[in-house]
Order: sequence, then structure tokens, then C-alpha cells
Amino acid sequence: MVENLDRSLLTFASYSDYLNSFIKSDDYLYLGSMGTVRRFVKLGYRCSSKVFEESEFHKIRHQLAILINPKVTSDVLYGRYFKGTDAALKALMEREEPNMLRKLSTIIFLQVRQRSGFDISGYIDFEKSLRDCNFQKPDRTNWKSVFEGKTLLTPKPTDLSYYDWHKGIVYHNNTDNFHAVNGGESLIFMHKADHKLVPMTDKPSIYSINVVRRMIKSELYGFMTLYDHVVR
Repeated sequence: MVENLDRSLLTFASYSDYLNSFIKSDDYLYLGSMGTVRRFVKLGYRCSSKVFEESEFHKIRHQLAILINPKVTSDVLYGRYFKGTDAALKALMEREEPNMLRKLSTIIFLQVRQRSGFDISGYIDFEKSLRDCNFQKPDRTNWKSVFEGKTLLTPKPTDLSYYDWHKGIVYHNNTDNFHAVNGGESLIFMHKADHKLVPMTDKPSIYSINVVRRMIKSELYGFMTLYDHVVR
């Protein structure tokens, strides 16, 4: 999982430097060879935590580099598969790149009727959902299929907020971008980068300046509401 990647690997310029961080001066004194010492380190004799193989080390560093300083090109934007006319998907396509660059943080609100006839609704962290798709996480949304119009975007229990209207089940989850705060009558999320409060309501408040709310009529979704927060 991206959230569990060892960010300390970014502090090492090379794999040798990483292995050397586990070595003490006495190790070289007793074993006499740096190569031998490093082999012992890779076998896990110097620490209780996992020691990464060289291929793992470089793979994780690459994933972290993308996460911290993403370079977005048209080849990784799922919106390029959008060829239709649906206003909601068009709005998401326009917001994809600034979300991937973390200049904009969009929360999507949807209420969807299931085949059972009962509704589910939820608030979706757009950037996190796109990133989960990029990293092929098990519970990911297939954004290529969504933009192609083959799959409908649907709230999940793992999203920022999820409500099953029939079963009365409610879930609230924090993400890399947001965590929920007590907002009294309305749901409020705090953006973790700039600590601004982003209210999920159309009622005026002292925090309204932090968000632009837009309700979009959609051929596919009925209505979709987008909450855009410009990251400062």
C-alpha cells in the first residue's frame, strides 16, 4: 500500500548507503569485509525490521518520488478516454490534472440507486481514488472504464464518507488529503496540506471561502456535486 511505503528510503542516495545505515563500526572490525557485513545485513541479522532487496529499494523510492512530486502527462490521465457528452464526467476530466498535481483537491458527492432499489451515497476523495487506480489497489475504481462510460462511479465503504440508506450503515474514513472533523450539523473535512476546513454544505459559513460547490446535472448520475478546494 502506498500509505505504508517507508519514506525514510528517500534519505539514502544509493542502496549501499541504505545497507550501511544498519552497520556499526564493530561489525567491520569482527568480520573484516564490508561485503560480508552487508550480506549479513541483507539476511536481517542487524535489525528486527525488514531489510529490502535492491530491486525493492529502487521500486519503493520510485513510487515515493511519484507520490511526492508527480509528473502528470496525457498518458496517465484517465480523462483522455472520455469521448461522451455527460456533463459530470466532463467536469471530472477538467479537474483530473490539477488534482493529480495537488493544486486542487476535489471531493465528489454522489447518491446512487442500487439494483435492489435502495440508495447509497458518499463523499469521494477524487485524487486518492485516481491514485489508488494508478497503483492498482484491490478496491480501486476503474477510472478508465468510468470515463469511457462503461462503469458507473459508485461510493464505497472505503471512501471519505459512505451511507447505506437501507441498512443505516455509515462509514467515515481519513485519507492522505482529508480527515473528518466535528462540524455539528454538517460534515466538514480538513485538508491535511494547508489545514483549511472544507464544509460539505450549501449553507454559508465562515469556512465557505475554502470551497467552491457545484451541483451538476448528469445524464448518467442524475446529479453530481463537486466540492473544489484550491490547495494553498
